[in-house]
Amino acid sequence: MRTNVFAFLILTACLVGCGEKDVRVDVVVPPAVEQIKVELKNIAEAGEMDSGVLYVQELAQEIAAADASKAGLVKACKELESAKGKKDIEEKVQAILSMLE
Repeated sequence: MRTNVFAFLILTACLVGCGEKDVRVDVVVPPAVEQIKVELKNIAEAGEMDSGVLYVQELAQEIAAADASKAGLVKACKELESAKGKKDIEEKVQAILSMLE
């Protein structure tokens, strides 16, 4: 009997809050240009390459696909990956940021 009561309480606890309420959350995603600027600044501040450079390359491809005049952005972001040292990284980041303006 005790196990049945315990099982019932566990089942009730699992089902509390379950219902057919749909909660709609609107998420505003910043434009790719704003996202890439933030990521580039983070890379420059850190002075080292991390997985953020791959995200920057993805964003660069997205931006270049939307605006043909930004085609050089993809190449510049790939070159950023090979940068050595904080100063070199900062210089390449600044060059890319100037392409975005």
